[in-house]
Amino acid sequence: MTEAQLPDDGRSGLRLLPVASYAMATRLALAQAAQKSLDVQYYLLKNDNTGQVLMRELRAAARRGVRVRVLVDDLYTVGEDALLLDLAAQPNTEVRLFNPFVLGRASRLTRFVGAAFELGRIDRRMHNKLYIADNAAAVMGGRNIGDEYFMQSAQSNFVDIDAFVAGPAVRDLSRAFDEFWNSELAIPVGRLAGPAPALVEADRELDRATGAAQAAALQALPPELQSFGTLPGEIAQGRIERLVIAPCTVVVDRPDKSASQADRAFPTVTRSVLAMLADAQTEATMISPYFVPGELGMKMMHEARQKGGRIVLVTNSLASTDSPLAQLGYMRYRKAMLREGVEIRELSPTRTRERRRLGSFGLSSGSLHAKVVVTDRRRIFLGSMNLDLRSAYKNTEVGIIADSAELVRQFQALVDEGSFYELHLGPDDDIRWSVPEHEEDLAAGADPETDWLQRALPALLDPFVADDEL
Repeated sequence: MTEAQLPDDGRSGLRLLPVASYAMATRLALAQAAQKSLDVQYYLLKNDNTGQVLMRELRAAARRGVRVRVLVDDLYTVGEDALLLDLAAQPNTEVRLFNPFVLGRASRLTRFVGAAFELGRIDRRMHNKLYIADNAAAVMGGRNIGDEYFMQSAQSNFVDIDAFVAGPAVRDLSRAFDEFWNSELAIPVGRLAGPAPALVEADRELDRATGAAQAAALQALPPELQSFGTLPGEIAQGRIERLVIAPCTVVVDRPDKSASQADRAFPTVTRSVLAMLADAQTEATMISPYFVPGELGMKMMHEARQKGGRIVLVTNSLASTDSPLAQLGYMRYRKAMLREGVEIRELSPTRTRERRRLGSFGLSSGSLHAKVVVTDRRRIFLGSMNLDLRSAYKNTEVGIIADSAELVRQFQALVDEGSFYELHLGPDDDIRWSVPEHEEDLAAGADPETDWLQRALPALLDPFVADDEL
């Protein structure tokens, strides 16, 4: 579909997908345009409006003769076995669950009770997010499949970003998918939840479960974002425009990734990004919703600062995070990073909603979920990996590193500085929060937009939770 529009020199084409409704519309357009195959791999595929719309589109593609393979991590599939079995019953369709809970599948409690003697295994999850059509075009990045990843939740929505990829990098992504699909950890759903129903029954139940689901309306875009909204239509017309052409490297963990000493010689996504950061000459920007640097990360930041390098960290505030435990790990290092001269930005859920520059949140709050690293304004990593120890040692991840000053420029133009607090240390070594248009600090000593319980929880949990569990 897009190969002929690319130079024959090994480079790939990329388009950023920062606007949620268009990121979902791009996935649906690829499903509708697919002629041979759709490979779908996600940490989370929710049985909500967004997930149901996608499942319905996958069924339509399978009915046209497209081979559909769906691989989902099993951690959050409680209550979804019947729906996944109905999908698996479709012609040309297979559904597999990664690293599954074999016993007690009916509830989260019974699952963990049934796996009581293999907690080390089930603590390792497939965090990958990948969507490939015809081995020719892909969408990858930070978004799972669920309402909150596409601005459809009434409570809280994520600030996130994906990339559309075409060219040689897609072949590498397809090989990565195949490695996971063929892993002994990828189990057909029928072996876990019982055989798939007859097609007539499966169709009836799938219609009943997804009949009310509707694709989200496309968001009206301001002039500066309109170029990010044309991709679904271009896919439908069979001609992709405005691709950023760049050398790209796909980085992916092994399905059986282990934190054991014996396996630490193998390349991982985390090691690839750390090498990218170590090669930075002048500056590095790290965007991660969950940031737990550990001793190695602190050492690297210290060495970079000693050489005069600029380091910017963009992450969640205590008010915006959807994971208080992960925030605890970050807060352990926050003051030490400020002392090193790291520039820290924390997302304000209130300002994000009010400014609407990062998306239309309605009455919901905003939470950062994007995973991006930029170095020297010319290299960029986008993928599924958080900058924490769980992504480093326990979860599998996938991403892409592109050498492109133009792609970096486009990404940096999307960042709305006014949606973030800037942190610095006050004269009493206390943390202070400010925003660009205010000369005085808005808060000192206590995380803004939080109540006493939110602030007390990290202190209560701190003695009991190790960094590598966050």
